[in-house]
Amino acid sequence: MASPSLDAIVPGQLYLSNLPAAQSASLQETSGITHIVSVCTEYPSTGPKHLVIPVNDCEYDDLLIHLPEACSWIDNALAEGGRVLIHCLMGVSRSTTVLAAYLMKTRHLSPTAALSLIRKRRPCIQPNYGFLKQLDVFQACDCAPSTTHPCYRSWKRKHRQDAGQFLNYFQDTAAVIPRKLFLCSEFPDDSLQAELLLYELEITHFLTISPASYSAPATTSAPLVTHHYQHKHIDVPDHLLCLPTACASIRDALSSGGRVLVHSQLESRACAAVGAYLMTDRAISAEAATKVIRDALPLFDPSPNFTHALTSFQPTSASTEPTIPRSPTRPSRNDAELMVQTAASLMSESGIDLRAFSDALVTVSMKQKKQQAGVDAPSSALTPASKQVPAAAM
Repeated sequence: MASPSLDAIVPGQLYLSNLPAAQSASLQETSGITHIVSVCTEYPSTGPKHLVIPVNDCEYDDLLIHLPEACSWIDNALAEGGRVLIHCLMGVSRSTTVLAAYLMKTRHLSPTAALSLIRKRRPCIQPNYGFLKQLDVFQACDCAPSTTHPCYRSWKRKHRQDAGQFLNYFQDTAAVIPRKLFLCSEFPDDSLQAELLLYELEITHFLTISPASYSAPATTSAPLVTHHYQHKHIDVPDHLLCLPTACASIRDALSSGGRVLVHSQLESRACAAVGAYLMTDRAISAEAATKVIRDALPLFDPSPNFTHALTSFQPTSASTEPTIPRSPTRPSRNDAELMVQTAASLMSESGIDLRAFSDALVTVSMKQKKQQAGVDAPSSALTPASKQVPAAAM
């Protein structure tokens, strides 16, 4: 069990703690606590000066509907000259939400300002995603949510879907090396969800590889989520070319005791980066690295680009940079075929006119030959082949 942890948020009036502190008679006596608000199910009421709000620390749970009662109860306790201790299991999420709501109502603060005030006294606080959204609704309801209030009713209809979407990101994040290295292709567009996901996973280093859905949050004086991590983005269009940088970034982060999340909207790119690291760190083959990834991500289907990138990658010792094979000769037949397939796919997906593209190649080729020969070619020689075809043949 955690050690007792109690902090005076408003000295002489409002205190925040975890469960062990709330159950400590000596701490209560030392702090002069007269009233307790338990925002959990683990501490049954001990009398009229002990309010219990039986809510779990879950994004789905509705703490919002209990906030008016809690605020009124705290107000009455303070009016009697009491000192109120608000707690949950850890003193991080549920109890913080209740105290923030009270400060919002009595001091006319925004959710961000209320949490900032609490965090100055107790840095470890962090309401979960569902409760943060409920504080927004609490403010929208003028601090008086009820089952008939339009804002509450609107939130109630949507909150399970919203919370479920957020929780799905956890399920879509695979731990390749437990508690150390994670990868994902699905990542929140919403900045609050993104920051909370990184916080909940305890990520210290976040590596994104183009294309990625993450954008760094705007810097504010009082963010809703306080979580420090390093972010590195690799904007290289080629699977293979990004691997040395990605591999080195993962290696450096893990060697410093960090926890890494690798993200790309193209799952194969995130997997290739992780695979390259595994090949380097464990001195294993591309096939063995692929197996490790598939064990963590059973539905992963290696693409030709993924396979080509890993088989072409040349890991070196952990103390040096991984390398990419360089050949002074022309590409192999397999490489050439892959390049042709990739080019055709790109032109098809981007809607490029293949005939126009071919004409442009002919024109460029003719001009280069003319420059090399140093002679003037007939103007017809510079006309794309498609434009020399007689009208009847068209």
